[in-house]
Amino acid sequence: MRPIELPARFVDPIRSIERSAAERYRDLKEGSMTATEAPIGDLRGRVAIVTGAARGIGKATAEAFARAGADLALIDVDESVLEKTAAALSSPDRRVELFAADLANVPEIRGVFARIEETFARFDALANVAAIYPVSPVLDVTEEHWDAIHALDLRGVFFCCQEALRRMFEQQSGTIVNVSSGSAYRAVQRDAAAYSAAKGGVVAMTRSMALEGAAHGVRVNSVAPGYTESDGIKAAVSEEDRAAHGAALVPGRLIQPEEVAAAIVFLCTDAASGMNGAALHVSGGDFMP
Repeated sequence: MRPIELPARFVDPIRSIERSAAERYRDLKEGSMTATEAPIGDLRGRVAIVTGAARGIGKATAEAFARAGADLALIDVDESVLEKTAAALSSPDRRVELFAADLANVPEIRGVFARIEETFARFDALANVAAIYPVSPVLDVTEEHWDAIHALDLRGVFFCCQEALRRMFEQQSGTIVNVSSGSAYRAVQRDAAAYSAAKGGVVAMTRSMALEGAAHGVRVNSVAPGYTESDGIKAAVSEEDRAAHGAALVPGRLIQPEEVAAAIVFLCTDAASGMNGAALHVSGGDFMP
């Protein structure tokens, strides 16, 4: 029986990752690179949009896309912090543009994506990271609290996807990664019912969009972080509880933003071309679906 020969568009990314893995091992062994500094794949010539890019997982995702060679469109409501992120990533090898916008506001979403299209003329990848994480006992949740969470964490994600998909469907190509949460799959913390509802909606929405996108050559996946060392977790969970939870995970600590970013960027590479409607859990073994 003749061996099956894969097309170059599948083989080349796999070989690239194999080379990156070998180089990563060498650099880690020699101590010249940390575990979160190695490039994940080759995204040169592609445009990656990252929401919530000023800090935390969003910032780490922007850095990971930059290491992969992508041009960057960075969105955040905090323009002053976003400017620092963009400045740190600026390089003659890539284009980095920042866009200040409140993604809880649908007209602002439409406006910022129109500006990005004017600037870059195409969308190759969208990482929907922007979110808020306020907690409240279920009996204390007000309509304003509910609406604030869902305006950004669910509605904002949906309409960012809609604007990206509008262009990607025309291109017949593109990838979207929506950041959900372990809270979408099981109760991991008291006082997070409203947040969990929004993130559960992101998971369901991602699957439906993946089904629609498949006919247009567009993939839509999600990443579910576990307890991650982020500003939101630090504000919502005590240091003692964070340490206790981290000790029970495989790394013996909380997940780092760079580890979540690695999963996001991987899903945007050609090596993940067979993944659509999937959910990657980056939880250190805290949740095993």
